[in-house]
Amino acid sequence: MTLDLYRGQTHDRARTWTTLTPEERRRRAVEAAALKDPEILWSLTEAHLTLHASSGVLTSRHTLTSYRAGIRAFIRHAEQRAWNMLRPTADDAQDWIADMLAQGRAIATVRVRIASAAALYRALRWTGATSAHPFEDAVVPKDRRHGLEKNAPYSNEQVDLALEAAGRHPTRSTELRALLLVLAHAGLRIDEALTLRWADTHLDPTAPRLVVQHGKGRRSRSVPASPKLRAALNAYRVLPRTRGHREDFIFPYRTWRGAARHIQPLFQEGDERFRGFHALRKAMGSRLYRQLGDFAAVAEMLGHADINTTRGYVRIGEERARKAIDDW
Repeated sequence: MTLDLYRGQTHDRARTWTTLTPEERRRRAVEAAALKDPEILWSLTEAHLTLHASSGVLTSRHTLTSYRAGIRAFIRHAEQRAWNMLRPTADDAQDWIADMLAQGRAIATVRVRIASAAALYRALRWTGATSAHPFEDAVVPKDRRHGLEKNAPYSNEQVDLALEAAGRHPTRSTELRALLLVLAHAGLRIDEALTLRWADTHLDPTAPRLVVQHGKGRRSRSVPASPKLRAALNAYRVLPRTRGHREDFIFPYRTWRGAARHIQPLFQEGDERFRGFHALRKAMGSRLYRQLGDFAAVAEMLGHADINTTRGYVRIGEERARKAIDDW
């Protein structure tokens, strides 16, 4: 029998690198870069993020998942272009950006991948394997499209059709209805929904609400629960937990991909297609703004740190113009 380090949490996995001598840490990093080994290079990046990023051990699972995917994509490109990963140039970095844009990648996706690769190079510099800053001056075009052009919110009718489809699911109807309403009526991000616990729900009929304990940027907030959401959660709560259900979490899915496998088919009726979970969140924000006319209130409910993010959910100029033209 051999002993090994426990790797259950990010800070436990980071010890794979912190327990090494500086010389051995550098040697392993140099070797991984030479081999372009995605698993070891991700392990190194995760350790550095855990120890030295601003959020440290509180870095969200979504961020880690995105960065891991970005680093894998970067290493594939580096292999295809036969990069020397320890001595890249600024032109190499710009070539990757141009390649992604030429493939039709969204500008937001390109930015996340550049951030991922930059995190990898911070980790490599931490080990002393390189002094390179290939992404320091990388230029990515600004995305000048309105947020609604990139991903419009679902309409109320589309949400209702998805709820009806969920109700016809042979085994998960109550669960899927509850998840859809948490997203479309409470406006939670998918990661927030999947980490929601029963202890975070307060379903007293006088003031039903959900408490998001750790939203984006570790910000907490309280969100009112609509009558439909309250009823759906109460109906779901009394059902027996399925095998493998996670402790006291409300929903069984560990990742957004697991949830998407069940939610996506609900949007296949008619001409509609599944545009991701964020379009459900935008549906809530757009609907709430139309009723309140208050960006600050909507931003508070959605957990937006910047009210300009909320403005991307509504074409306020177009709405006002339409109302004016209707009176002509």
